[in-house]
Amino acid sequence: MTQYNRPARRPEGESRFGSLEDERPVQGQPPQAQRRPSNPPRPPQGRPSGASVGPSAGALPRGFLPLVGVCALILVAGLLLQGLLPNGFVLTGQKDKAERPVAAQVSEIHGDGPIRLNEIMSANGGVLVDDNGQTPDWVEVANISSRPVSLRGYVLAKNARAGNVFVFPDLVLEAGQGLVVYADSTLQDDGSGELHAPFRLSSGGDVLMLFNDADVAVDTVNIPALSENTAYVRVDRDHWTVSEQPTPGMLNTEENYRALTSVVQNSPVQLAEIVASNSRLRPDESGVFHDYVMLRNTSGDAVDLSGWYLSDTPRLPRMWKFPQGVVIPGGGTLVVYCSGLNRTADAGHLHTSFRLSSEGETLTLSNAQGQPVDSATYDLLHTDEAYVRGADGSWSVGTPSE
Repeated sequence: MTQYNRPARRPEGESRFGSLEDERPVQGQPPQAQRRPSNPPRPPQGRPSGASVGPSAGALPRGFLPLVGVCALILVAGLLLQGLLPNGFVLTGQKDKAERPVAAQVSEIHGDGPIRLNEIMSANGGVLVDDNGQTPDWVEVANISSRPVSLRGYVLAKNARAGNVFVFPDLVLEAGQGLVVYADSTLQDDGSGELHAPFRLSSGGDVLMLFNDADVAVDTVNIPALSENTAYVRVDRDHWTVSEQPTPGMLNTEENYRALTSVVQNSPVQLAEIVASNSRLRPDESGVFHDYVMLRNTSGDAVDLSGWYLSDTPRLPRMWKFPQGVVIPGGGTLVVYCSGLNRTADAGHLHTSFRLSSEGETLTLSNAQGQPVDSATYDLLHTDEAYVRGADGSWSVGTPSE
């Protein structure tokens, strides 16, 4: 079995990660084709009798000045395009490949340790949203043992020589628990919140390695090309497969997928009112009228909505994430503006990443585990009409609450 060893760790104070350019394979340039030298032009042998006489010495040929003008225009256009498109043209659908070349494959290692790579998504289109409202690539590690295990000193890297690696903080994974690390070229590893690795993954195929605290590779995987919102999931010790049933933060089982997608019954927080074409009601903090959704807490106790989700796409229930510190009081209501502004830093003024369609949509409210707790489907709503939930739980078109 191939054994990979991480090089000795850098001295204290030196950066653990460097430029992403360090990992890109150097593309060798083909040697210049050898050209046979052309024959030199023969000197004129004298003008044949009767030949016409050309322009006199020093005179400009006919059409010379227009040709100079055309060349000048081409030069100016080239300079403008260079300024507007410094990286050149990229064909639609090829940007990922152009910017992130596919990594060379490695000999896969599937160790017997308690911590392993478990699930990978390299084209996240909304399956998982981070605290900044973004949808970066992500990697999940899992504890497959029957006891708690510390992740301290474990390392994620793209290859054994990589400088920009992710070192896990002193976090403990319980038996059967998974942990997500976002791969978005930022670094957040203090363990106080989300984890972010200083590299990205290529949807065209990539490599990922997991090293233990002794810097020995204990798990490696060659990731295939993945379409949007599909995951590469571990089936058993030695086998992976492409799946359309991602289970971030959980082991890859049908039961866990059903738990993530089944509606949780008897949630105290419910959707209460939807206005999809608003012109005069409930202006936001800037005095602007947006479409909105109103939530209601049917219990007498306050409910913390930090990390909950709201979505207008049923297959992607985690489209927008509530910021930390959002609390709905017992018996109270909460307005969320569906403005498309995606403001996640202000818990007092909530703006989703999506807008509502007046022609009809399905809204889904999910808890912090991503499990749907309530949903509502409305049809055409006219300007300043509302889709209102009655006391008996039924919905109808009516007048918005003031």
